[in-house]
Amino acid sequence: METLQSQNITILLQEYDQKLLDFDYGNLPDGLLYGKLGLLLYFLAQYQISGNDIYVNKVGAILEEVFENGNLQKENNVYTLPNLSKGMTGLGIILNLLKQDGLIQDDFDEQIADIGELIFQQSVTMLNENNYTFFDGPIGNLHYFNTIRNEKYSSEIVNILYDECISHPIPFENKLNDSYADGINLGFNYGYLSIVNNLLALPEITEKAKHIINSCLDFIISNFDVHEVENARIYKPYNYKIAQNRLKPFHNNRLCWCNSDLSFSYLLYKTEETLQENRYTEMARELGLETTKRKVMANTGVEFIQYCHGTSGLVQLYHELHEKDSHPEYEKAENFWTKRSLEILENELDQPFTLEDSNLLFGKTGALIALNDKIDQTKYLKFLL
Repeated sequence: METLQSQNITILLQEYDQKLLDFDYGNLPDGLLYGKLGLLLYFLAQYQISGNDIYVNKVGAILEEVFENGNLQKENNVYTLPNLSKGMTGLGIILNLLKQDGLIQDDFDEQIADIGELIFQQSVTMLNENNYTFFDGPIGNLHYFNTIRNEKYSSEIVNILYDECISHPIPFENKLNDSYADGINLGFNYGYLSIVNNLLALPEITEKAKHIINSCLDFIISNFDVHEVENARIYKPYNYKIAQNRLKPFHNNRLCWCNSDLSFSYLLYKTEETLQENRYTEMARELGLETTKRKVMANTGVEFIQYCHGTSGLVQLYHELHEKDSHPEYEKAENFWTKRSLEILENELDQPFTLEDSNLLFGKTGALIALNDKIDQTKYLKFLL
C-alpha cells in the first residue's frame, strides 16, 4: 500500500520535474556533475520510466549543444578535461547510457574509442603526479573503463596502482596542493574508498586488485580514531596527513555519501558481497547501525537535500544497506531521511529553480533522481554507487 509519505513525495517530484523542464540551462557549463550533462542524465532517467517524448527531446537538444560547444572549442566544453566531473569521461558515461537505452547507434563507437584513448593517456599522467581522485582524476576514469568493459585500460591502471601499493608503506597519498584532498584521504571522491569501490567493479578482480583492496581496508580499520559526538561514535577520520613519519587524523562530523562511516559501512558490505567473504560482516553492521543514531546537526552536518553532504545521498545509502542487510534500523534511517528530504522539498517549492539547483552533486538534480523509487539508481547513478 502506498504511504502518505510516498504519495507526497511523488507529487513533489512532479512539481520539481516541471521546474527542470522549464529551466533555462544556457548558462551552465557542459559537464556531468555541474552542468548540462547532469540535466541530460535526469531527463534520460525520466524518459525511461515515462516514455514521454518531451524528455528524449531534451536529451537530444542538450547532447547536440554539448557536441557543438566541443567542436567550436567553447569555454567549459567537455573536451578540455579528461575527467568525470567536467570533461570527456562524463560524456563517455552518458554516451554509454544512451547506447544501452537504444537512443544512439554504433556510429558513435569511434568517438567512444577516441575518448577512451585520450583519458587513459591522461590517467597515467595523473597517477604519476600522485592524483588518486575520483571526480577529477584517474579513479573516475577507471570507473568508466570498467563500465564499458575496456579491460586493457582497466588492467593497466590496476598495474600502476599495484606498483604504488607495494612500493610505499602507506600508498596513495594525494599531492594536489589541495588542503582538503591531500594526504591519505578516506573518501569516495578523493581516496581509499574510491579506489576500493572501483577495483570491486573490475570485469575480473585479479590478485593484484585484491591486494590493493585489502591494503586499503586494513589501513582504514587499523587507524580508526574513535570519538563520540551527541551519544554516537564516529570511527573514521576523513583524512590523514603524514608529517615526520607520523599520521595526523583530520575529522569532521558529517554523515554523508562521500567520506563518512556510513559510506565505509556500505563499502564493507559491498566488498563482502563482491568477493564472497564474510570477514567484514560484524564491522559493517557495527558501523552502519551506529550511524543510524546520528540525526542532529552536531553529528551529521546535514541541512540540505543534495546528494553529497545532503539528505538524498543518505536515503540512497541506507536503501543500499537495507538491500544488503535487512536490519530494520536501516529501513528506519532511510524513512527518516526521506521524510527530511520531503520537508526540504516542500519548504523550497515556491523558490525559483537556480543554477545551483541544477547541479547533479550539490544541487537538486541528483537528489530528484535518488528520491524517485521508479528510477533504477544503480544504473543512472552507478558512478555514485
